[in-house]
Amino acid sequence: MAEPPRILFIRLHSMLSSVLRRYGLAVGLLVLIVFKFWLVHTEDIYGSATEYDALWYLGAARNWYWGAPYSWTAFVRPPAYPLFIALVHLCAIPLRIAIELLQIGAYLVLVTVFRRVSVPRSVCLLAFAAMLLHPASFLFNNHTMSDSFYAGVLPLALGGLLLTLFSGKPGHAIWTGVTLGILWNTREESILILAMLVVFFAVALFRRRSEMGSWKEAARFWTKPAASMLVPLALLVLTVDVANYHAFHSFSKSELTASSFQAAYKALLRIKPSHQQRFVSVSTEALETAYKVSPTFARLKPQFEGDLGHNWQVPAFTTLGIHEIGAPWFHWALRSVAANSGDIHSSAAHANRFYQDVAEEINRACDEGRVPQRFVLSTFLDPGALANIRYLPQSFPRIAGLFLLQFETIADRDDAILTASQRALYDEMTGRRASSSRPKRRSAALENFIGRYHRIFVAGMSLLGCAGLLIAIWHRRKLRLRNPLNPVLVLLAASILLRVTLFSYLDATWWIGGYERYLFPVMPLYSCFLILLIYRAWSVSRRAPVRSAEGARSP
Repeated sequence: MAEPPRILFIRLHSMLSSVLRRYGLAVGLLVLIVFKFWLVHTEDIYGSATEYDALWYLGAARNWYWGAPYSWTAFVRPPAYPLFIALVHLCAIPLRIAIELLQIGAYLVLVTVFRRVSVPRSVCLLAFAAMLLHPASFLFNNHTMSDSFYAGVLPLALGGLLLTLFSGKPGHAIWTGVTLGILWNTREESILILAMLVVFFAVALFRRRSEMGSWKEAARFWTKPAASMLVPLALLVLTVDVANYHAFHSFSKSELTASSFQAAYKALLRIKPSHQQRFVSVSTEALETAYKVSPTFARLKPQFEGDLGHNWQVPAFTTLGIHEIGAPWFHWALRSVAANSGDIHSSAAHANRFYQDVAEEINRACDEGRVPQRFVLSTFLDPGALANIRYLPQSFPRIAGLFLLQFETIADRDDAILTASQRALYDEMTGRRASSSRPKRRSAALENFIGRYHRIFVAGMSLLGCAGLLIAIWHRRKLRLRNPLNPVLVLLAASILLRVTLFSYLDATWWIGGYERYLFPVMPLYSCFLILLIYRAWSVSRRAPVRSAEGARSP
C-alpha cells in the first residue's frame, strides 16, 4: 500500500535535512570557491616595470633564487616568494591561479578550526565568504609582490597555531613551525611572528594552567609541542642563512639584514644632525659628516652628490619639498650608490668588508667624540623615529581607515614602459595569457561592485563588532580562555592589531601613505574576526551557557 503524500513529504524533508546537515557546509564552500574562480577567471598578472619590486621577484624565481650571479640586488629580499613562483612555474600552474589556491587552502584550514570549536556551519560559511571574496584580493593578487603570498601563508600559520593549541599534537606543531619558517622568509617584518608566538604561548599556558592548576604542569605539557614547532622554524631559518652563505657568502636571510650592512647603517644613524627632519633617517648633513670621518665611506661621495644620489631624493622632494633621501629609500640608495662606486659589490665578501670598515670608522669617531652622536637602540627604532612617535595617534586611525578602501580591477594589463624582454619574463614565469587586453565581462562589473560597496559591509560589521565587544565585556565571566572560541578571537585580534600597530608606527615615523598592500594579509582576517566576534557576543548574551568543544575534543 502506497504511503500517504504527507508522510512521504515528511520523510523526504527529513532526508534532505540530514543531507544538508552533513554535506551543506562542504557544498556551500565549494559553491563559493567556484564563484570566486568565475569572478577572477579572466584576471591575470599585471606587468609592472618596478625593477626592485615586482620584476625582481620574477628574475629571482627564474634563477631559483640561489642560481643568480652575485650583484647588489641578487638576494636583497628573502627567498620564500621567489621559490614559490619557481615551484608553480615548474608545475606549469599559472601564478594567478596558484595564489588563489594557496589563499583558499589557508581559509579552509581556518574553517576547519572554527568547526572544531563548534562554530555553527552558517557562521563558518559566512566567515569563509568574507575572507574569500574580499575585494583586495581582486587587485593585489594580480601583482607579483610578496604580499599576496603572505596573505595565504599568514592564515595558514594561524590555523596551524590554533590546531596545535586545541590538540597539543606535535604533528600539528611541526607543520605549523614549517609554515612560520616560510612566513619568516617572506618579508622583513619577522618581529610580528615573534610577537604572535608570544601571544600564542601565553594563551596556551593560561588555558592549560586553568585545567591543571599549576604553571609548572602547564609548562611541562607544552614543552614537547613547543619544541616541535620551534625546532622546524629555527632549522628553516638556519637553512636559508646557510644557503645564502653558500651561494652569496653572506650568512643572513637577505642582504639587507646582513650584519655588516646593518652595522654600517646603525653607525650612520649614530651621527646626530643639527636638526631632525621627519621621514629622514640619514640626512645630507649626516652624510657630509660621515665623509669626513670615514675614508671608506668617502668613496661614495661622488655618487651621492651626483645624478644617482639626486634620483634617490626625488620621492622626498616630490612629497615633502626637501632635498633629502626619504627613510624608506635610504637602504636602497646606499646599496645602489655603493654598487656604482668601483668594485665594492663585485662580490659579497667585498661588500661585507666595505660596510664593516664604514661601521668601524664611523663608530670610532663617535666613541672618540669627534662627531656629535646619539644613542641608537636598533636600526628599526632609529632615534629620529622615536622622536616622532607623538604622531602615532594620527597615524593609527589613518592606517585603520585603509580597511574601508574601495578596490577596483586594473583596466590595463601592463605598464606602458615595460620592455619586450620584461614582458616576456612575465609571460614565462607567471604563465599568464598572451593576449594584451582583457575582454569586457560581467565578472569585472561584479568585482568592481563588490570593491565599491564592500566598505559599507566592513563599516557596518565594525559597528556591530564594537557593540558585540561591549556585550562580551558585560558578560566577561563567560569569556574564559577554556572556551575554545575565545583563543581563536584572541589570536585573530593579535595578528590584526600587531600588523596595524607596526604600520601605524611606520606611518608616523618612516613615511606617510602607501601601506594598502602591506595590510592586505589581515584585511580578510579582520572581516572574519568581526563575524566571529558578533557571533560570540550573541552566544554569551544567551541565558544558557555555550557548549564547549573541550569535552569532546580534549587534548
